[in-house]
Amino acid sequence: MADRRKHRTVELDGDKIEALMNVRGWSSEELARRAVISTANVSLLLRNDHPVLWSTARKLMKAFEIESVEEIRPDPTTATAKPSAKQIQEWLFDEPQSKWITASNQLQFRIWRLRHEHLSKHARGKCYDLQGMSSAERERCKALLLRHAEVCSRLGRHLHIITNLTTCEVESSDQWWVIDEWIEGKTLGDRLQAGACEIESVKKWGRQLAEALQAMHNQDILRRELSPQTVLIEEQSGDAVLTEFELAKLLDGSPTVSQDDWPVDPYRAPEAISDKVGTRADIYSWARIVVHMLLGELPEKGKEKSRIAKAELSDEMKSMLTKCVSASWRSRPSDINKVLSALQAWK
Repeated sequence: MADRRKHRTVELDGDKIEALMNVRGWSSEELARRAVISTANVSLLLRNDHPVLWSTARKLMKAFEIESVEEIRPDPTTATAKPSAKQIQEWLFDEPQSKWITASNQLQFRIWRLRHEHLSKHARGKCYDLQGMSSAERERCKALLLRHAEVCSRLGRHLHIITNLTTCEVESSDQWWVIDEWIEGKTLGDRLQAGACEIESVKKWGRQLAEALQAMHNQDILRRELSPQTVLIEEQSGDAVLTEFELAKLLDGSPTVSQDDWPVDPYRAPEAISDKVGTRADIYSWARIVVHMLLGELPEKGKEKSRIAKAELSDEMKSMLTKCVSASWRSRPSDINKVLSALQAWK
């Protein structure tokens, strides 16, 4: 399923498509005839409901006689359309927080801010696109789609781990929703676009992420896919909150989420996509993030040592970080508790 969906979809702008139709005086039926697609597909395109196959995009380009797909893609600053449904359970759609994102497992999702129907509060909704999947494919995805909620349930309340509210399938609109507490703020990835972080922020966020990993490891859960984009920085408190647990691995014999065909991730440990993955893989990812925060850029894998050596850190911290980013898991600290001990001594 992942192979068939990989790199095959693109998001188009229904308003731009409609504008091109109006200039040419085409109806939906005429566009369908010229592009050799169904009128139902034209309706979906005009409603901005889902990403479409690249083959469909190429048919539209040929029908409109345009040279670039960018002419019918959304502008970067244009707000995305809302899903066809108006609410999920008691949650109403408020504002989109992202465009369609392709996860490592090739499923596509979009993040929304949701508003409670009766109460004055918001939630963070992640909408997964299930369009085109057979019942069998959806069943195979179930472990992935439920994993985030299962991890949050096992961990319970934790200051640096997001709280899940519910997860559900909306069959009428081919969507699966994961709904979490709302956290006002940006991702650590957004913050790193501005360059290196202040040393006090590096200490604070590094410690908080390590504490979140400690809680997970204590429950036999591997984060496995840790990156700055999966860390939220709460606006008011400045605290780091870990989220996006769909690719976490449970060490209690529960079915694992397949790692086949995962794209290259600069923060992922070399062994993370093997059957031998353990908690030291999370230590590696954690250290790569800390190095990125310190330097303002992420060194190539295997070239961190010389960059760490030049950083304004104690010899103890340099040694600890260098061990944590070792390509060999055997050379890293044996558990996250040792990392936390070093962080507590970081002056």
